[in-house]
Amino acid sequence: MTRFIAFVSGKGGVGKTTAAIAVSQALHNLDKKTILIDANLVTPNIGLHLGILQPRNTLNRFLRKEKELAEITHEHESGLSFIPASPSYTEFQKMDPQKLSEVYEHLDGAADFVIVDAPSGLGYEVSEVLKNSDEVLLVVTPTLSSVIDALKTIELAKAHHNLVLGVVLNMSNKGKHELSSEKVEEILGQKIIANIPFHHKVRKALHRQAPVNYLYRWSKPAREFKKVAQQLCME
Repeated sequence: MTRFIAFVSGKGGVGKTTAAIAVSQALHNLDKKTILIDANLVTPNIGLHLGILQPRNTLNRFLRKEKELAEITHEHESGLSFIPASPSYTEFQKMDPQKLSEVYEHLDGAADFVIVDAPSGLGYEVSEVLKNSDEVLLVVTPTLSSVIDALKTIELAKAHHNLVLGVVLNMSNKGKHELSSEKVEEILGQKIIANIPFHHKVRKALHRQAPVNYLYRWSKPAREFKKVAQQLCME
């Protein structure tokens, strides 16, 4: 049975897309059939992060019935399968987020995991993602604003009957001038399943448009993302 897991955050800039890509890659490395979807129709970045600046075959065109699922499913050189959304403003204007359920229906049974990179915040588009997903992983940074905003995201996820699997604490700085892991868990009432350091290898991977755990498999961030994938496989 396919598990649909949405990566969510209370605000932008916390590295949610980077985390979604790296966890998807980690699942692929564990021989789990995984498909990554960019459901952020407003400001999509999956294609940009994986080397496609202006994708022609996109989720947008599938939802308009112009392309088949196989045509919009791309494969990165790392072996990761992903479905990008169009960065075009014109394409965004043509979209109806309510149609997202169609891609979920087509992917059900097609993979072990479908990782969904959701928009940030609490808007209508986020609700449409959560309405169709089963579980969520929360991505936060160790700042008070990020964690407090994430509280609302947790409530929204629960309102849509999503199981909150835990927290990925991203861009941490060894506890210096930031919230401690214990404080983040206390505020959110959720367990941190990985603590991703602010690391130069992540920046290098972003520049090279590839998952950090493909280019730098034994780096600290890669090992932490592997922990997330292993936890998901145990659920």
